[in-house]
Amino acid sequence: MIKNLQLNGLKLTLIYVAVFVFALSENQTFAQVAVGNGSYTTNHPGADAAGRNGFPSGTPQLSGNAAGKPVPTNDWWSTLIKQNHADNLFNYPMTMKTTNQGLIVTYIPWGPIGDSSPIQVGLQGMNASQATVADYSDWTVTMNWNDGTHDLKATSGIGMPFIYFEKGSSDLLEIRITSGTTTINNEKVLVENARSGADFVIYAPVGSTWTQTGTTFSSTLNGEDYWSMAMLPQSTSNVSTMADEYEKYAYVFPTDTQVNWNYDPATSNVTSTFTVTTDIKEGTESNVLLGLLPHQWANLSSGSPTPDEEEYSTVRGTLKTLDGNRFTVQNSFKGILPTLPNLGHYSSSFSPAVLDQKITNIENDQLASWTDSYNEGQVMNRLIQTARIADQTGNIEARDKMIATIKERLEDWLTYENGEVAFLFYYNDIWSALIGYPAGHGQDTNLNDHHFHWGYFIHAAAFMEQFEPGWAAQYGDMINVLIRDAASSDRNDPQFPFLRNFSPYAGHSWANGFASFPHGNDQESTSESMQFASSLIHWGTVTENDAIRDLGVYIYTTEQTAIEEYWLDVHNRNFQPNQQYGLVSRVWGNSYDNGTFWTSDIAASYGIEMYPMHGGSFYLGHHQAYAQSLWTEITNNTGVLSNQPNPNLWYDTYWKYLSLTDPQAAVDLYNAYPDRDLKFGISDAQTYHWLHSVNAMGVIDPTISADHPIASAFNDNGTITYVAHNYSDTAINVTFSNGFVLVVPANTLATNRDVAIDGVLSAQDYDLHENDDLDLNVATTGQNISLVEFYLDDTLVGQSATAPYDLTLPSMPLGVFTLYAKVYQGSAFNITNVISVQVGDQLPYNGSPTVIPGTLQGAHYDIFEGGLGQNIAYFDASANNEGGFRPNEYVDAVSVNNEGDTVGWISAGEWMEYTVDVQTTGCYDLDMRYASGNNAGGGPFHFEIDGQQVSPNIAVNATGDWNTWSTHTSTINLTQGIHVLRFYAQNGEFNFGEMTFSFNSSGCAPPQSIGLPFDFETTPVSSDFVDFDGGTGSVIPLTSPQATGNNSSNAAMIVRDGGMPWAGSYLDLGGTLDFAASGELLALKLWTDAPAGTVIRMKLEQQSNPSNFAERDYTTLSSGTWENVYWDFGSLNNTVYDRLVFMFDFGNTGDGSNTSTFIFDDVEQTTTLSAGQIDTDSGLKIYPNPVSDVLNIYAGADEVSKVEVYNLIGQRVLEQQKNTNQINLASLNEGLYIIKITIGDEVVLRKVVKE
Repeated sequence: MIKNLQLNGLKLTLIYVAVFVFALSENQTFAQVAVGNGSYTTNHPGADAAGRNGFPSGTPQLSGNAAGKPVPTNDWWSTLIKQNHADNLFNYPMTMKTTNQGLIVTYIPWGPIGDSSPIQVGLQGMNASQATVADYSDWTVTMNWNDGTHDLKATSGIGMPFIYFEKGSSDLLEIRITSGTTTINNEKVLVENARSGADFVIYAPVGSTWTQTGTTFSSTLNGEDYWSMAMLPQSTSNVSTMADEYEKYAYVFPTDTQVNWNYDPATSNVTSTFTVTTDIKEGTESNVLLGLLPHQWANLSSGSPTPDEEEYSTVRGTLKTLDGNRFTVQNSFKGILPTLPNLGHYSSSFSPAVLDQKITNIENDQLASWTDSYNEGQVMNRLIQTARIADQTGNIEARDKMIATIKERLEDWLTYENGEVAFLFYYNDIWSALIGYPAGHGQDTNLNDHHFHWGYFIHAAAFMEQFEPGWAAQYGDMINVLIRDAASSDRNDPQFPFLRNFSPYAGHSWANGFASFPHGNDQESTSESMQFASSLIHWGTVTENDAIRDLGVYIYTTEQTAIEEYWLDVHNRNFQPNQQYGLVSRVWGNSYDNGTFWTSDIAASYGIEMYPMHGGSFYLGHHQAYAQSLWTEITNNTGVLSNQPNPNLWYDTYWKYLSLTDPQAAVDLYNAYPDRDLKFGISDAQTYHWLHSVNAMGVIDPTISADHPIASAFNDNGTITYVAHNYSDTAINVTFSNGFVLVVPANTLATNRDVAIDGVLSAQDYDLHENDDLDLNVATTGQNISLVEFYLDDTLVGQSATAPYDLTLPSMPLGVFTLYAKVYQGSAFNITNVISVQVGDQLPYNGSPTVIPGTLQGAHYDIFEGGLGQNIAYFDASANNEGGFRPNEYVDAVSVNNEGDTVGWISAGEWMEYTVDVQTTGCYDLDMRYASGNNAGGGPFHFEIDGQQVSPNIAVNATGDWNTWSTHTSTINLTQGIHVLRFYAQNGEFNFGEMTFSFNSSGCAPPQSIGLPFDFETTPVSSDFVDFDGGTGSVIPLTSPQATGNNSSNAAMIVRDGGMPWAGSYLDLGGTLDFAASGELLALKLWTDAPAGTVIRMKLEQQSNPSNFAERDYTTLSSGTWENVYWDFGSLNNTVYDRLVFMFDFGNTGDGSNTSTFIFDDVEQTTTLSAGQIDTDSGLKIYPNPVSDVLNIYAGADEVSKVEVYNLIGQRVLEQQKNTNQINLASLNEGLYIIKITIGDEVVLRKVVKE
């Protein structure tokens, strides 16, 4: 439990309030924005225990038309909105840099701009400390310099050879040219060979003249306020002639650029139309000069204008120019899948039993309580991919476990609760961004990677709606907020910018929020960008939201073409001759490389462009010759064929990539390296299922598309397998482009190879003794069943050609056996479910039961006489034994000097069983040796017999080190006789060793069913408190001075002495808390000598899952007297929380003194407070109440020394120490406030309503 505590210094929960005010001002108080059943916060929640949870510093540097609109980030020019000046503006073909004096324009073929400044465009006398963003459109940005006297604007766009300038009417244009050969030609200034052979032309309005003074050129622009500048093609041989040809574009200024897309399912084509709106400054020409990038000019629609003008060489390849304001790109969408179909049994070495075991190995895996938004997504994806396979194979129990795990955590992320600092979303209105906490990889402070992170969450949401229809009605709107954050398709969205991460003209996403590197913006993992697009397609399809589906298809198909051009160069036309490898792992604004952000290992460079592999990854196999060539390169540059251990060589990902061209070779490599280390986020079950499924189907066939987005076709030497998934509740016909029609039943993944037969295998008895017979039966459905084959551990052991399909296996030997059957219809067949049969008994470790009273070594759990004891005598979450004791078992056990045979590396959900012989029924003291190197301690854990819990939930304190041992004493009820005693870990973070059982009495005191309210007169008692990290809870008789002002005989006391800043104690309740029915406020009386201002934290936990919690803070207002303390949990309504965790003086370490001692009483839920609980001095008057502006304070003859005003989250919003007979509240928002009035040594509290 304690490891999950998180510091939250900014949330000081409500002082004294009435419930109706909470109801009226809930959103204002907690800044919780409800979105369906989900919510997010608009108040920063504060840091977690590691000091995380940041957000971008400063304020966006926007002006003009851009001011007041959502802040655009993750673009080629995003440095401009964060830094005063940008030196990494690469628009293809030009390079730009802003300075106080204006815009530096140059041509840098590769890399950062450095100190290159051949041409500086500015205004005479201008010295602007920053260049702001005055306007922007889909692929242009307008920069603005304004120093209070001078005003300059420059508009630049991707692929535009021109830059367009405007100035204030009284300003004088001044251009400094320090490199190249300069010629004045009427209204034009020609600059030859300014940098790297590039030529430039500055176009003033016709009739303008230029004045040259040294390297400075100035013009009055013939009385106008506009001009433009162009970079000429690198192939230009006659600058003057080309300058004249380009002049027709010089006075046609772009005012808006837009892309609009359309996905036509009938043809599976996506058309993207690019349009420029213009302002003709002079003349009769109306077209701009547009440069098309390779992913555009190679995929133009048949009716689109073509770029038949000049060409430029750029870092992205050849830029071909178009005389026009509009063109259209058309791409073909080949479809995606949620997972691969259940056809692996047609792969020769496939084993249903092996796959079932791989699913079982992770079905109980939980999501870490200490993580971040990126790692969380990866592990959720691991479970999701496995759960889909479990559903296919009929392992419904495993599927449902993983669904429950995903559901709980995903809904936690999608719901904000006041006071929490983890698993939440926060909307920062300054930067127009939704931030997830805890964040990772700069997702918060730099707004990096939102599409990467949210792609995992959106995929999880589509998964939930698939397996729990109706989930989207509750949480779908919150998922749509995540989509809008990363890729809003609404240019008028009031909260988020248009297509934050995706650059419609560049054709791909940018990952860096503020383009914070000298090489420009960047993107590393294109495969995760494609996963984001895939997730949109799945989510849009499963929720029948065509707009989101079409957005996903548009991004997917467009980004695929960009990946193939700029990351893979599949057509061998864009990489420079010195590029060493067949792909790059990072594309920058003006370069690319094979590094990653964590290593220079080339193995990582390959893997990061493939991971994660999923049903939307088959675009990587569309170009077979390239994929084969790249695999050959991979084998030459990595140890993938020699099974070289390397954490950057992600074998599973590599093998899945190989399967796109040579499925059998991928299976063979998989079989040859079973002991590899799995990459974080990888499911071995998914790898096994993937490789065999592809081996059964063949490689992706990109020549075949479908009229349904969730469909694909595979080709195995001319045999086509058609696959489609139907998320809807009615059957659909999916028509493929070659005319084949696949009927797909409702809510089904179907193929043309499916057979309408099935079978369920069962055994008469699943637990046998040695030499017992095993009776099996397969109950079938479907017609024309020709044969049923029975398999034991993948060996054919019998068959039956007629119903009933029975088989008896005589005289079974010891062991655990896995069985399944194949049900045939001719040569086609399906696999039944997989069952496990145990032959043999569970026996005591030492041959006879451990006698109690007595001692028991932790690692002396029972044995299974048939072999490995996993799932029989114990369950361990990992297959490897981290210790050296009993190495053939999975339990992580080690022999420790002076401690005996111990168990360590404990994970939540693990258990061990011990056969014991209890001599006498009664209550036993249990002294357990344990160690915990976790600062928060470990557990809880408990003991069971026959499924009944016989001990309390036990948590242990930190011991300072994993090898420092201590003793924890608890009690346990045991019944005379031989029993199997199960140890069950609800949470880990501790080791345990010897357990000593000593008879105490005829029966332990029955555990009290603690429920609110309670006053410690009869319950709870001292033994009910569970202490942690330096806190000690007990029940004490009340004596002076605490007996004054409290009529109770007893109260509770928690003393904090050393340990951690969150030390305390908790009480388990007998039922869950319902704040809707029983009162919104959790209240108690508190006495402490700790000074006023001490933080009191109340944390609610779920006993069965302590990582599920809610918490609130209260700040004390007095010392040495009884104080009424309240926390508002009203927004939680009916909860699953059944534990109260008391953490007094949260954030400080106690010393055992009076100021670290906290006495409390009368814990209750309530809805209203009496006036007496707030107004502690009837002689004090405040008026008027409610108040709109000035509040009068009358204290008679007493002197008011200070007046403080607190809002409902405990923040002081006003303070006044002079003229204290009045305080002006006009600046405050409407709502309830607490007035803290200091009179001498006394503090008086009053509530006031601000109108």
